[in-house]
Amino acid sequence: MAPEYFIYDVKMIRGGETPITKYLAIIVIAALVIGIVIFFVTQTPGPTEAPGEEEEVQQPEDGDEQPIDGEEQPPPANGEVTLIILTRHDTTIQEKTKELFLNSDVARRYNIVDLKFRPASGPLWESYLSRPGQVDVAWGGGPTLFDSLLNYWDDLNLPEMQDVLNEIPDDIAGVPVKRFGEDNKILWVGAAISSFGFTVNHDILNQYGIEKPVKWVDLASPVFAEVPEPIVGIADPLRSTSNTRIYEIILQAYGWEEGWGVLTLIAANARIYDASDAVREAVIAGEIAVGSTIDFYGYVAMSLNPSTEYIIPQGESIVNADPIALVKGSNNKDAAVAFIRWILSEEGQKIWLDERINRMPVNPKVFETPEGMQRPDLQELYQLTLNNQGIIFDDERALSTELAMQYFFRATLIDAQAELKQAWKAIVRLRDSDPDRYNQLHEMLTSLLEFTDPDTGMLVRFTEDYAMQINDRLRDPEFLDTITQIWRQAAIEKYLEIYNLATS
Repeated sequence: MAPEYFIYDVKMIRGGETPITKYLAIIVIAALVIGIVIFFVTQTPGPTEAPGEEEEVQQPEDGDEQPIDGEEQPPPANGEVTLIILTRHDTTIQEKTKELFLNSDVARRYNIVDLKFRPASGPLWESYLSRPGQVDVAWGGGPTLFDSLLNYWDDLNLPEMQDVLNEIPDDIAGVPVKRFGEDNKILWVGAAISSFGFTVNHDILNQYGIEKPVKWVDLASPVFAEVPEPIVGIADPLRSTSNTRIYEIILQAYGWEEGWGVLTLIAANARIYDASDAVREAVIAGEIAVGSTIDFYGYVAMSLNPSTEYIIPQGESIVNADPIALVKGSNNKDAAVAFIRWILSEEGQKIWLDERINRMPVNPKVFETPEGMQRPDLQELYQLTLNNQGIIFDDERALSTELAMQYFFRATLIDAQAELKQAWKAIVRLRDSDPDRYNQLHEMLTSLLEFTDPDTGMLVRFTEDYAMQINDRLRDPEFLDTITQIWRQAAIEKYLEIYNLATS
C-alpha cells in the first residue's frame, strides 16, 4: 500500500487538481527555502577576535576609508575635525583614548568629533606617511620605529607645547624621552615609559621544580629542555616590536656573539608565538612557565592570575619611552598638536591608569590627580621602573642592525627551529653522562653561524659588522630572499651536524 499511496500523491501534486496538492506544494517549497537559508547561515564565518597588541594588526579595520595614493583627505565638513592616528596600540588603549578625549574640553574647543585609528605593523607605516594629508598623529610603537621615520615628523617645540614639555624630563634612566633634531626641534616625545622583562607562572615552575629565572640567560638553561613540551614563550621579532627590543637588549647586555648564543638557546627552549600578547595569554593560562613581555603585559597578567609575576632582569633591561609625534603634512595641525598636548598632560596620562592597561605614565603629575591617587600600586611599580639599574642602551646601534637581526632570527631560529630543538635536546642528554662532549657541542651550537656570502662566495660569520653592512640591503626583496635562504639552509645543516655528533 505504501508505494501506491506514494504514487497517488505524486500524481495529485503534478495534476494540481486538489487542495491537498496545493498544500503539499507549499510545504515542499517552504522546506526548500528553509534548507537554503540554513546552508548559507552555517557557511557564514563567525566574528573574529579583535586584534591584540600593537604588532598584530596589519591593515585598517573594515569599514574605515582606505587612503588613495597621492590623494589628501578632504577638508572637514562644517569645521568638524576627525584626527587620523597611525598606531600600534591595541584596541583597549584606542577605546579608552576616545572615551576620555572626545569628552574633554580640548576636543570641544577644537571641534574634534572623532579619532580614527589606523593600526598597522611597522613595515607598513611609511606607505601611510609618504602620502601627505593621510595621517595627523603617529602614536605608539617604540623609539626604534620612530627613529627610522624621523623625516616624517614635524616640530613639537612650539609655544603652546612648552608647559607640558616642561613637565616631562628629557631622559629617564639615561634613555631619551624626547628626540631632538636640528635647530632644537623636538621630533617625538615619549607618551609612556616601559621596561622589558619576562612574566613567570609560579604554578608551572613549581610543577616542574624549576627555580624562578631572574636573568635572560636563565631562559637559555638546559633545565627548560628537559621538560616534555616547551614552557618558555617568545615572539617572532618581525611580528612584535617589544620582542624585537628584548632581543636587542640581550645582544647589547651580553655582547653580540654571546648574545646570539643566549638567543639561540632561548629559541631552542621556546614555543614561538606570532604575537607578544599571545605570549602573555599563554603565561596567564598556564600553557607556559615563562614568557618574554613588556612591563604592562606583565602587570595585566598579575592582575588576572595571582600566580604570575613580572620580572625585570636586574642590570639587563632598559627603560623605554613610547613616542607620539606630529606628522608632517597633517591637514589638521592645530587640532593634532592639541591632541598630543592633551595626551602628555595629566588628563591624558589617565589613560594608563585603567586597570586593563596598566602602563607607566611619562608625566608623574598624573599620580597627583584623584584618579592617580587610587593607583598606589602603579605608582610603586613606576618608582621600581625608574630605580632599575639597566644597561646603557645604544638606540643607533640597535637600529643599524635591526632588519638584519629580525630576518636572521626568523631564518635561523624560527624556520629552522625543529632541527635546533632536536640538536639542543640531544646535547642536554649528554650533560651528566659525558660533560666534556656536552661542553664542546654546547659551544658549537652557540657559536655565530658561518655561511657563504652571496656576493663574494666567501665563508663569513654573522658578525655585528656584517649585519650593519647588509642591513639596508634587506629592503631589496631579491637580496632578502637570497640571503635568508642561505641563512636558513646553513642553520639547518649546522644543527643536523651537531645532532649527529651528539647521538653518534
